[in-house]
Amino acid sequence: MKRVRFILKWVLILSGMFLMLAFLAALLPVHWMAVAHQWLGLGDFPDQPITIYLARSTSLLYGVHGVLMLYTGMTLDRHWQLVRLFGWLHVLIGLSMLVIDLTAPMPWYWTLIEGGPIASLGVLILLLAAAAFEPVSESVNAQDQP
Repeated sequence: MKRVRFILKWVLILSGMFLMLAFLAALLPVHWMAVAHQWLGLGDFPDQPITIYLARSTSLLYGVHGVLMLYTGMTLDRHWQLVRLFGWLHVLIGLSMLVIDLTAPMPWYWTLIEGGPIASLGVLILLLAAAAFEPVSESVNAQDQP
């Protein structure tokens, strides 16, 4: 069980660190956003206030999510209740992103690397959490009762 908790801890920490990279994207000059948009094959960047606002605020939200995951991983024994929530949220977000990518429509490579991996991370977190925080069996509890 200690090994599973160790793995879960590092899945959360590394995922959090990766997500925190989004803070950097929030600081990108608009010109760099336009170049990246073009490089990804998404056409001309719609240089409008709402587009810039959504790009920056979404990046900040991803970064904040990363901070929460990192913190939870670093304080796993204290905040283990959040782990299952993160797992289920990732499954939900991953499936939602898949639907959004397909209806947007985003390029095939974008769809391939976004929704499925996010949902898969959620499943991995849920599986590790189930193994790491097994409920104490009732027979053990019954033996402890006077």
